[in-house]
Amino acid sequence: MFSSSEAVAIEQHSTTPSVSRNAPGTARIEGRLTSPIARVPESTASAGGITVKGHTIRTFAYTTDAAVIRNTNADAILAVYPFTGEPVITKALLTVAQQPLFVGVGGGTTTGTRVVELAMVAEMQGAAGVVINAPAPAETIEAAMNSVDIPVVATVTADDEITEEKILAGAAIINVAAGARTAEVVASIRTHHPEVPILASGGSSDESIAATVAAGADALSWTPPSAQQLQSQMMARYRGDEPKA
Repeated sequence: MFSSSEAVAIEQHSTTPSVSRNAPGTARIEGRLTSPIARVPESTASAGGITVKGHTIRTFAYTTDAAVIRNTNADAILAVYPFTGEPVITKALLTVAQQPLFVGVGGGTTTGTRVVELAMVAEMQGAAGVVINAPAPAETIEAAMNSVDIPVVATVTADDEITEEKILAGAAIINVAAGARTAEVVASIRTHHPEVPILASGGSSDESIAATVAAGADALSWTPPSAQQLQSQMMARYRGDEPKA
């Protein structure tokens, strides 16, 4: 009969949840099988947040990976993907999400009336908000805002006339996705629109997160590692492989 030994790498779990308390007084409870590997960086706590229907959101996990969605501690999920939007995908993601789900409804490949229809269906399915891609014109933003009662998030890549039109069209949240220029674009928009809720990509380091918040972002999108990346790292540990320099 097989019996485990210290020489064999087997995951061991406690029989009861782990309970702890931080110095400021925050109590934390972790389940027996809870994994910390899809947690948002602690530096994101500096964001002021966007309050949607009474819930303050500081972090959005930018992913459509069901396993990651189920295990991340981000305040919300930003589920935008490079395919034509389909209600069945939204339904699947809502099944596993424990947080508010903001789902992409097109604006690039998918255009026009279909974007608005997908937004309406997403609201009926239970999505907390819908995200419209950068190529969509202001008219699409306005039509969606007039058709749903959940936030319409308009993605932009620069502070230009098109962004201004989307703000004037009534976009509830501006999502800045400008790559290395994100903090710069956020700062520019914030200068002449101090009231507009801004979501922006925080980057991969504490420095870039701090810069984006300092520029005026209210909330941050964070890209967690994929389940495949995490599985690869786990298998390397199981094999005893040393990380390469």
